[in-house]
Amino acid sequence: MRSYLGGKSWCIPDLIGFGAHWVWIWCVFWSSLFYSETGSFLPEGSMLISIFVGDMLEPLWVISLAANVLTIGFLLLLTHIRNPLSSVRGFPWCAAALTTVGTLAISHLLFFLAVGRVLASIYFAGSVLTGIGSGMIVVLWAERLFSYGSQETVNYSVVSVVMAAIAYLILQVFPEDLTQIVVALMPIVSMGCFISSKKQSRLHSQLLGKVNVRIRERPPIRMIVVAIFFGLSFGAMKGLIVPVGTELIQLRDLLNILAIVIGTLAVFLTTTVYRMDFDHLTYQVALPLMAAGFLFLPLQEPWNVIGTAVHQLGYQYFYIVFWALWSALSLREGIPTGWMGCWGLFSIQFGQFVGSAVAAAVLGLIGNAFQMAMLSLFIVFFILIIALFVIGSGSTSTGWGFVQPIEENGNDTDQFEQKVSRLAHEHNLSPREEEVFLLLAKGRNRAYIRNEFLIGNETVKSHVKNIYRKLGVHSQQELIDLVEG
Repeated sequence: MRSYLGGKSWCIPDLIGFGAHWVWIWCVFWSSLFYSETGSFLPEGSMLISIFVGDMLEPLWVISLAANVLTIGFLLLLTHIRNPLSSVRGFPWCAAALTTVGTLAISHLLFFLAVGRVLASIYFAGSVLTGIGSGMIVVLWAERLFSYGSQETVNYSVVSVVMAAIAYLILQVFPEDLTQIVVALMPIVSMGCFISSKKQSRLHSQLLGKVNVRIRERPPIRMIVVAIFFGLSFGAMKGLIVPVGTELIQLRDLLNILAIVIGTLAVFLTTTVYRMDFDHLTYQVALPLMAAGFLFLPLQEPWNVIGTAVHQLGYQYFYIVFWALWSALSLREGIPTGWMGCWGLFSIQFGQFVGSAVAAAVLGLIGNAFQMAMLSLFIVFFILIIALFVIGSGSTSTGWGFVQPIEENGNDTDQFEQKVSRLAHEHNLSPREEEVFLLLAKGRNRAYIRNEFLIGNETVKSHVKNIYRKLGVHSQQELIDLVEG
């Protein structure tokens, strides 16, 4: 079922299904619905959980995240021999069943069915199942949305997040036990919508309907490193934040959801209105926001709570940007979207796990507010130095930093200019040389270029000579062949 809104065609089941997945994520991991700030819901002597997560991290968070990382890693290996993953019979329903059962196992229903060590074992198993099932679900949605193109990935993310925010607020008026049951059913709703969507991915069509495409490409190392870095930052915030007082829990949850919505809308604004490229989206917007969040950590409540929301805003902004980036890379290289999605998601989740574990260990060594302030300043300094280093080193020469998400779905003219821009960045052409390069690639002569930019003959000759040298060509025809090749 499809609908037309604002001149665009929308797959309604995909919007609802992805929105249901966001509702589940928010309620289980980004609110206090399924865990206590102090962990007092666990019976004394829960040795299995204590050994696995220690005393500083929320058991549900770290156990589920560990299972999530391992699951996505396994799916990454699977995509080399089986793709798309959605073609595996029963895969979506299996993901939904595991997640739903796991969610029920960590809900209040558990306390009516088990006590003592049995309760702890069931809770541990439920945390593992939520990690496995949610890992399968998010990979399936990545595989689906990436095939729509980068700007469509942003569009679907924005609408789904807004829908999920409305649903989350509605759920707040219901009793907690009922809300937990409804949330446990969200994975079934999500995967039901996924299956009911009849639209085939564009990537699948580009591959002429083939399945089990052999992947020869190397992993996108630079993208993986950046994703791990952002994951480490988010995990560090998760590990360092001290549990807040009961009177601020609801405020913290609402601020986090608001930050997620604002971050997602900001991505839409900066990609469609300002048309910023991925480098600017990542290093000049997302990173500073995440760094700013750490400045609030040493402060007293409620400022530290506000800091987590600011950090969450930056992270959500980055997360949606990178979904768009993974889509752009998948479609550009003609590789299975599931493979690219697994690499990106594995990198982020792995970074989160390591960051939260290390930060929690460091937090146990901090004895006063001054030490926390110094640690926060060090993290901020480190994040900003990384941002400056990446920008200063010309990350756009990697071939993806300069890409604008909206242009990935453009017409032939957009794609032609995009390729010219990519070649210009790869060969370190100056801004003026890039403008001249574009006109040369379009077949314009030197007289046209001179009149277009109101420059002299010698200046034109100098630009053309530098362009030929940097591109390794000797004539305008060789330059055109390079662009069209």
